[in-house]
Amino acid sequence: MRPYQSSDDAQWLRMRCALWPDESPEELASEQEAWAAGDETAAFFAVEEDGSLIGFAEVSIHTDAPGCTSNRIGFLEGWYVDPAHRRQGVGRALNAAAEQWARERGCTEMASDTNESYPYSPAAHRSLGYTQIPNSWDFYKQLL
Repeated sequence: MRPYQSSDDAQWLRMRCALWPDESPEELASEQEAWAAGDETAAFFAVEEDGSLIGFAEVSIHTDAPGCTSNRIGFLEGWYVDPAHRRQGVGRALNAAAEQWARERGCTEMASDTNESYPYSPAAHRSLGYTQIPNSWDFYKQLL
């Protein structure tokens, strides 16, 4: 587990394109540049194996999110693990890093969302302790 390195750009974009296939690579690359510039309100985490990225998480701070009661919320914007490495704890480790980052910035809650394009996402969120808001694609949890 590690933070962003400039050498991550091509592999990170590959995974972002796999996660968000309906978005243009140009738009995803532009967003990625903003994430890479970073500040105290956003972070990128990567898992690397044998010199290749196999997963990433993007987390930011929001002031509100469905189901949350505080005004400083860690928001899991996106997380992805290459298919060959799923169900091996990589996603859980990425989420743990995102949660720790949020705690260090004073957050007591996490939130995330998904949509119908990701049928496995609700179960993955719930396995990490998130509660799904009924009749929505929104998730939240308390940070302990």
